[in-house]
Parts: sequence; C-alpha cells; structure tokens
Amino acid sequence: MIPELQGFALIFRTTHLLFHRALEGITPEQSLERRDGANPILWIAGHVVSVRAGFLRSLGGTVEVPWAKHFPRGGEVRDEALWPSVAEVRAKWEEVHKAFMSRLEMQTAAQVMATTENPSLDKTLLGTLGLATLHDGYHVGQLAAARRLFGLERLVG
Repeated sequence: MIPELQGFALIFRTTHLLFHRALEGITPEQSLERRDGANPILWIAGHVVSVRAGFLRSLGGTVEVPWAKHFPRGGEVRDEALWPSVAEVRAKWEEVHKAFMSRLEMQTAAQVMATTENPSLDKTLLGTLGLATLHDGYHVGQLAAARRLFGLERLVG
C-alpha cells in the first residue's frame, strides 16, 4: 500500500471493527426504535453500508447492495418491512469492507491525487477517501450513542 493511504487503511480497519461491535446485542426491536426523532439504528447501519459501497465504486470496485435505496442521504425513514435484518447488514458490511480494502491496496499515488467527480473534500480521490473516513466515523459515533440509550456497553474504553 502506498504511504499516502496507510493512515486511511488503519482508520477503515478500526471503523470496520467498531461498526460490528456497535451492532452486537441489538435486538430487532431496538434496531427499529426511534429515540427522540433520531434515525433507527438499523437505518444508520444500512446507510453506512450503502454509502461505503458508493465509495468502493469510486475506487473501481463494486458490491451490490440491493436494499441501498432505503437508506439514502437525507432519506425518510419508511418501508421498514423491506429493510434487511441486522445480521444481513453486518454480512453485507463485511463483503463491502473486504472489497473496499482490496481496492484501496491497489491504488497508486497518481490515482489518489487525480481529480474526481466523486464526492470529495478537495476534488481528488484522496479527498474522497478522507470523506469516507469522516462518514464512517460520524455514523459509527451515532451507533455508539444509540446503543448506550438501550443500556448497552460503550464501544471503546
């Protein structure tokens, strides 16, 4: 892996583990509950997987997420009966993460410094990866806070 991506890879590996840990012990009822108008845990998790699959496409890879349409940015919480289970979301996260990390390994310095039309912090692929780390961290933090509302243990510390 090129040096420019080593720090990103560490963050992606860490958020991967924290994502799984955040969903441990969540019941199906808890996964759909809305506290104080916040998005349900399952919506947040489905959104994270769907968006990470989009970031994978920016690296030239693809994993189909058939239920992604239920979890768009700024999307409404509806059609819960059509959502995947927590176990299905976790399995798809594993598949997307593996493909994402494989594609990350393949990137060259020229590729990551090239301009992109993908969402990015600075219009480069490196900026896209920076945005991906922020997105993962933001939503893993939401999952961490949400699970605490159910009396479940914290993710770290």
